[in-house]
Amino acid sequence: MTETIIVIESTTPQVGLTFSNDQGPQGGQGPTGATGPAGPTGPIGGTGATGPTGATGSTGATGNTGATGATGPTGDTGPTGATGPTGPTGSTGPTGPQGLTGPTGATGNTGATGATGATGPTGPTGNTGATGATGSTGATGATGATGPTGPTGSTGLTGATGPTGPTGSTGPTGPTGATGAASTVPGPTGPTGATGPTGPTGATGAQGPTGPTGATGATGATGATGPTGPTGATGATGPTGPTGATGSNLVGFNTQTGTTYTLAIGDKDDLVTLNNASAITVTIPPSVFSATDQVHVAQYGAGQVTFTGPSVTIVSAGAATAAPKLRANKSAATVICTSSNNFLIVGDIA
Repeated sequence: MTETIIVIESTTPQVGLTFSNDQGPQGGQGPTGATGPAGPTGPIGGTGATGPTGATGSTGATGNTGATGATGPTGDTGPTGATGPTGPTGSTGPTGPQGLTGPTGATGNTGATGATGATGPTGPTGNTGATGATGSTGATGATGATGPTGPTGSTGLTGATGPTGPTGSTGPTGPTGATGAASTVPGPTGPTGATGPTGPTGATGAQGPTGPTGATGATGATGATGPTGPTGATGATGPTGPTGATGSNLVGFNTQTGTTYTLAIGDKDDLVTLNNASAITVTIPPSVFSATDQVHVAQYGAGQVTFTGPSVTIVSAGAATAAPKLRANKSAATVICTSSNNFLIVGDIA
């Protein structure tokens, strides 16, 4: 009893095949048994001349796989010859290396950005709207070409034919024996086999960059102003405030035309008018007026009026607080005694 183990290695994950052949003593050749079911069709080898069928010898050791030759260019397909008798199926050669993955197809163009709509009229600021939906992905680039099919490995050497044994009596039909090795005599080249299936689709190319944002559309015209709302109802009249203190009445007029004048107690509650083309100086004397006394003074000419008081204290909102001036022709001011020798000047002063 012998056992032959054949291991075929390839660049794809390893495949192991084991053939067990327990061989008994050779009997006489019986009648040809029924044809078993056809096995899977292997690659079409060259058809050799059909020799006489010898007794099945033991399978020789598998020879080393020869180096893979370069794949020649594919010739034109010849006319299909008549189908010859089916030769024994040779052992399956190792699978050729997988072809290189074809180049990645070009990325499809990004769709053009839609034109920006015109800006509507500016209204009151509303709530922030929800984020718009993401634009659709650009079309997938074309599938890269399938890499070339790897070359078929060469067929191993056929073992030597064993001697023909004597013919024995016909025994019962035994099971179909294992297929013998292929003939070593190369036959004529058979027709080119059908094109293999298309390789797997290459990986989808990366998405192209997003196109530039289109220019912002022109601002739309401002909408018309809405109508004025109705006037609200008039509020209730507030309570009347307390009556103010009764002011003093103007007692009389004192007309002056010189360039200097000193106020007197007789000017209390009077309007002193000063009319001169040159500058005029009005002096406030000490120890003459009492608290609450007041004198009204008006400039009636081009000469600007200046207040002074060497022995009194004067305060005002003028540029020179202690020596204010009437601002222009027809300007007027009031000299108020706030306490003994202290005066406040209010009015159209500079």
